[in-house]
Amino acid sequence: MSDSHDDLSAAEQAVAIMKERDCGFLIHAGDVCSPFIARVIKESGIAHAGVFGNNDGDRVALAGIMDITSAPRHITIDGMSIVIFHEPFINDYIDPVHVDLLIYGHTHIKHEQCQGDMLVLNPGTLSGILAEKKTFATYDTKTRKAVIIEL
Repeated sequence: MSDSHDDLSAAEQAVAIMKERDCGFLIHAGDVCSPFIARVIKESGIAHAGVFGNNDGDRVALAGIMDITSAPRHITIDGMSIVIFHEPFINDYIDPVHVDLLIYGHTHIKHEQCQGDMLVLNPGTLSGILAEKKTFATYDTKTRKAVIIEL
């Protein structure tokens, strides 16, 4: 998920759907914005990782609640190399030979594109701000397929 921008209801709905689908890991690609969204993520019981976005003002408070750091963030899930950014400006510099999945946000526009074997994924905006729909994505590490979900 990305760009939740304080939309508590959307964050709660997205987490509920993730739990229904037995998602094992939650990634937030920036602009959590407030501690109450960070608490929803932390209290979900789903392992998680996030990066700060340009609207994440109180980074100390957010980092005190959830696992969030500056981008780029490199994580490995089920043997897959994943890089997380907020802004997409550096995406073209990521080597698709060494990264399986690149997740970013910021634009509020859902986007899915393959660069070689690497999938570049923007789940859109959970808040729906500057977009037609409130969206997030799930990704299956076995099938390597993403699904954009509209709230």
